[in-house]
Amino acid sequence: MFSTLTTINGYNPIKALFLKEFWDNKRAILITPMVITGLILFLLPIALFSESGIMINGASWNEHLSHADNLENKIMFPAMVPSAIIAISFIFSMIFTSLSVLFDERKNKSILFWKSMPISDTQEVLIKLATVIVVTPIIAICFAFIIQLYTILVLGLFVTAFSDYSAWEIVFSNINFLAIITIDLVPTFVMILWTLPIFTWFMLVSSFSRRSPFLLAFIIPILTIVIEKIFFDGSLILHAITSRFSYLENYIDRFDLDGGGNIIEGITSLLGSFGEPSFWVGIAFAAAMIAGCIQLRKRNSIT
Repeated sequence: MFSTLTTINGYNPIKALFLKEFWDNKRAILITPMVITGLILFLLPIALFSESGIMINGASWNEHLSHADNLENKIMFPAMVPSAIIAISFIFSMIFTSLSVLFDERKNKSILFWKSMPISDTQEVLIKLATVIVVTPIIAICFAFIIQLYTILVLGLFVTAFSDYSAWEIVFSNINFLAIITIDLVPTFVMILWTLPIFTWFMLVSSFSRRSPFLLAFIIPILTIVIEKIFFDGSLILHAITSRFSYLENYIDRFDLDGGGNIIEGITSLLGSFGEPSFWVGIAFAAAMIAGCIQLRKRNSIT
C-alpha cells in the first residue's frame, strides 16, 4: 500500500507535488509522530504495570476498577490521554511546516526547478496548504489511533492479570470505537479551520522572509499589538486572535461524549461553530493570505 502511494505512474504532477512536500517535510510530518508513538508504546505498559499504575483523578486505575459505575468513561479516558501527546506534536509540526514550505524552496533554490515545470503557482501553494492542514493531521491521527488501540489491548491484559473481571466485561465491551474515531477527527479539523488564518499567516511570512520566518511570524503581530495599544489605546488585533481560541474552546467544551453522550449531538454542536460570523471573517483573511502567498511566489525566486 505504501509503495502504491509513493509511486507515480505516468503524468501526475499533483501527486508528484504532494510527494515532494511529504519528503521535504517528512521529519515533521512522519518521523516526529512515529518516534513519539514508539516511546508511548514502550512506556505505557511500564506505567500501567508499575506499583501505583496510571493515576486518574488522584486514584490508581486499580481503585477505579473497584467501582463498576460509568465504566465506559473510565476506559475511554486512559485510551484517549496518550494520543493527546500526538495531538500536541502535530500542532507544532503544522506550525514549523507552514513556516518552512515557501521559505525552504527559495533557500535551496528548488523553486527554480518547479517554476520550469508546467505547474501553476496556485497549484503549488494550495498543495503546500493541503500538506499542512490535511496530510499532517491525518498522519498524526493514524498514529493516535494506533496508540488508542494499543492502550485498549494493554488495559485488557491488565484487567485479566490483576483483577477478577474479564477483559471483555471491563474493557472491550465498554469501548465505543465510533466515539474514538469521532473524537479524533471532528474536533481536529474544526480546530484547524478555526485556526486557519494563523497557519496561512505563517505561510505568508514564509513566502517573503529572507532570514528567519519563525521570528518574523511572531515579531510582526507582537509589534503591531504593542503599537496599537500605545498609539491608539486599542486591542483589536489581540482580540481578533484570542477570540478565535475562546470561540473554539466554547464549542469544544460542548463536544461531550463522556458517559454515553450522543455522537450526533456532539458533531452538530461543533459544526454549529461554523455559523459564527468571526469564523467566516477568519476564512476570508486566510483566503486573502493564500492569495498573497501565490502572488509573492510568482515574483520570488530565491532568498
